[in-house]
Amino acid sequence: MDLGLTDKAVLVTAASQGIGKAIAAEFAKEGARVAICARGEEGLAQCREELPGYGRPILAFQADVTKADDTERVVTQTIQAFGHLDVLVNNAGEAWMGRSVDTTDEQWQYCMEVNLYSAIRFTRCVVPHMRQRGGRIINISSVSGHTMAPGMADYQTAKAGLIAFSKSMSIDLAPYNILVNCVCPALIHTPLWDRLADSLVPIFGQSRSEVFQNLATQFLEIKRFGRPEEVAAVVVFLASERASKYLFTASCRALQDGPFQSQPC
Repeated sequence: MDLGLTDKAVLVTAASQGIGKAIAAEFAKEGARVAICARGEEGLAQCREELPGYGRPILAFQADVTKADDTERVVTQTIQAFGHLDVLVNNAGEAWMGRSVDTTDEQWQYCMEVNLYSAIRFTRCVVPHMRQRGGRIINISSVSGHTMAPGMADYQTAKAGLIAFSKSMSIDLAPYNILVNCVCPALIHTPLWDRLADSLVPIFGQSRSEVFQNLATQFLEIKRFGRPEEVAAVVVFLASERASKYLFTASCRALQDGPFQSQPC
């Protein structure tokens, strides 16, 4: 299926591993020009080696998405290299277990910076460049943004905020042909979940593998964790010509009539 993404200019944040890396790879496979950013130089170096194998050079920027100066630098240098920007994927996210009412102000603030404010800043930076030719903005939230579980109060609040921000932007930016969607993955096997699983031993099992198996059996109807590539396929479709303005209009109407979790925003 031709998704019409050849030569499109794409920026994916937090893309040195996990879901972000899978998204960057999927865009590269479709012939897009891809820029990524991440904090870790080692992960970025590995991406520089792996992702160009799909036929396109990859721009890779070391950046901290919690810093406004880094955000502006990444966007500016990406547009300088590509000439414009067609797609922004706000993928940055971080989570911890055991966060509740006694979580400190500093912990809350950092969680918001990573999971919510980073998306707001990147969006604010790219919109002036997208207004003339349109574009796509896809935010990676989580089912935790609308389905609560104990011990992740700050993360769930931030992800709920990202869903609300996405809804708002989908309305505000539609007149400029900038289509905004929010993807809410469930349990996806990534390095983040490898770390979280260790903290859940022995609550859900005696080993990391047992934790994954028991969580999947208890919370997922398909009885397995999702794969980053499955999320990437959805994101690339939403960035494509197949996801037209009709999809956007229908989605917004459905938001008024039915539950959000079954609809993109």
